[in-house]
Amino acid sequence: MRRRLLLTFLVPLLLFAQKRPFDANALLELKRIADPQLSPDGKWVAFTVQTVDVAANKKPQQIWIAPLTSGAPRQITRDGESNQRPRWSPDSKRIAFVSDRGGSSQLWLMDPDGANAKQATSFSAEADGVLFSPDGANLLFTSAVYPECGADDACNKKNLDADAASKVKAREYTELLYRHWTSWQSKRRTHCWWSL
Repeated sequence: MRRRLLLTFLVPLLLFAQKRPFDANALLELKRIADPQLSPDGKWVAFTVQTVDVAANKKPQQIWIAPLTSGAPRQITRDGESNQRPRWSPDSKRIAFVSDRGGSSQLWLMDPDGANAKQATSFSAEADGVLFSPDGANLLFTSAVYPECGADDACNKKNLDADAASKVKAREYTELLYRHWTSWQSKRRTHCWWSL
């Protein structure tokens, strides 16, 4: 009896496993879900979905939304390759996010259905991490700027252009951490900024 019961469960598993192995290619086909953000009104969750485009050697990331009660999730961003960090306004009527859809990483605002997307920053040093102020009137974000420039966008642009044009690409490091994931430590430092 035990053998028959064991075979009843084991045979379908073995047959299924033989159809398609879970290998590196299967792993690359999985969608990676991250950064769930509940709306303040408790009705929705916004999150990111990253896929892998092996042929193009890219990992596009888009923002999705799903109702918390019932209903299917749906993709609400399509422009650009990196749409991330969705953050709800306090009244749940807008979502702030970071996107490269305009050519550089900047803050954008959109309605919860993805409509009416508008760029909120155009900072040469680009923008990252975003939060709404408690009253919803301002956005707090981070940007890696040159310490001598601070919020002076013209100064940051001048230094960025000079670094890009320089023929010298060597780096000298005397302390750790000199590289984090795919980014080298540079002269720039991350600071917090307000956007109105």
